[in-house]
Amino acid sequence: MKGRKIILLILWILLGIIAIATLFLYFTLPHWKGIYVAIMGGFLILNLLVIIFFVNRNFKN
Repeated sequence: MKGRKIILLILWILLGIIAIATLFLYFTLPHWKGIYVAIMGGFLILNLLVIIFFVNRNFKN
């Protein structure tokens, strides 16, 4: 159970860092570069949410 909490904590922290960096770069980069970074950041966040879902569901106690 302890390993599961550590893995989930690391994934949530990583998700938060990516979200903050994506928003920062979206507003500071030129138009098309900002949109590209926002799309890629959203894709990474979506992947991390799927990983968190499956870790929560399938991690053995």
